[in-house]
Amino acid sequence: MFVFKHAFLNLRRHIWNYLLVGIMLFLLILGTMVTSTLYSSAKLFTQHYSNQFKTIVTILEPDLSNISHEKKLTKEQYVKFGKSKYVNGMKMIENTPISFETLTTIPSPSMVQFQESEGNELEENYNQDLANWLGAESDSLVKELAENGLDISAGSTVLKDNECLVSNEFAELNQLKIGDSIQVILTGNEKKARQSLVIAGMYQPNEQVQSDGASQLVGGQGNDIFTNWETLHAMEKDDQFVYNSVSYELTSMAIFEDFFDEIKTKGLPSEYQVMTNEANMKLLLSPVNGTGTLSGTILLSFLIFGNFGLALLSIRLFRQKQTEIYVLRNIGITKQQIIKSRLIELVVVASFSFTFALIATKFIVQPIADWQLSSQRQLMGNVDQLFSFVASEKNESIASIPMVFNANSFITFIGVTCLFLITIMSIDSYKVFKFEPIEFLLERNLDER
Repeated sequence: MFVFKHAFLNLRRHIWNYLLVGIMLFLLILGTMVTSTLYSSAKLFTQHYSNQFKTIVTILEPDLSNISHEKKLTKEQYVKFGKSKYVNGMKMIENTPISFETLTTIPSPSMVQFQESEGNELEENYNQDLANWLGAESDSLVKELAENGLDISAGSTVLKDNECLVSNEFAELNQLKIGDSIQVILTGNEKKARQSLVIAGMYQPNEQVQSDGASQLVGGQGNDIFTNWETLHAMEKDDQFVYNSVSYELTSMAIFEDFFDEIKTKGLPSEYQVMTNEANMKLLLSPVNGTGTLSGTILLSFLIFGNFGLALLSIRLFRQKQTEIYVLRNIGITKQQIIKSRLIELVVVASFSFTFALIATKFIVQPIADWQLSSQRQLMGNVDQLFSFVASEKNESIASIPMVFNANSFITFIGVTCLFLITIMSIDSYKVFKFEPIEFLLERNLDER
């Protein structure tokens, strides 16, 4: 009881010293709480995102202009590759560059500026080559549109032979409507082939793309037309190059090598390349990993320099209390009682600092995380445009990392607080046990002289 009474009396007598200790503990605990939460939340987010990320394998066709046409894979062979225990689903897309003789295409923003500076004489030639014809099965067509931020605004994605989808903007520009016929020219080789198609539906950028102001990124797609696989495949001849892009969704990244060995045994030519979207996942997670790495570095700095600073502060404060310790020792107070009293005092101060730091962390850690993630994304630049080469599911930018507070977080916070207390108590305990009244008196006499 004496120890408790003495501890609370000391708290009142030395309130300014303990206020200084409390503020320092508050700042250190707050810093470690914020950085620890950022680090653990980023690590947990990366783990969950990796587990949910769909592994997409894409078969890339080589330039077959110098290779015998028989080596080009057929639709049946691609389907055969997809019939595997490692595959959850597949997407087949054919595409070829096209132009329009009588229709006007939508210029991209950069080209509009170029035309204004160079003159309008380039407009006609440019507009004839700014389009692609894509052919896909109904399911693949829906995925392709969704992944490119497009929605069907009229008509249907179930297309018959020689039916197509065009963009709303393209249709308005050329005064077209559903049921009208358009003529396209395949420009994949020196020889040109013409094909008439009937408009069966229209597409437009979805609300998310429009609200984000990213419609310029899909502006070139406004000239693209979509048909079913058979319509475009029927145009594929020896003198025309139609590029196939076929992708498979695997059950996991771990079985990629097994799947690759399987499709090689099923007849995949050596000229074809097989790629995964693992790089996409790493790019998407780079800002998150950067946030976690920076937070972990700052956390380590808080632990190292924080303990060093507390040690220096303890040494300085102990010098101011030597007279009080001398008096207590002379009236019979043991060293153990002094240390216990000091421990109680520090536990009370640390409890207040811990509580205020915990409350502040819950309010400020999410804004700090969002700001730090935004800074990491700015350092990386716009990586969203790098995902078009390899097929993948729709890649949405990671705009926020949810901050996770759980039992492990609370235990970590208490552990860090105890670490700071141990640092202070280690210095104080050592100083108390090393304290000798005679040496103290001699030092005072020397100081007074």
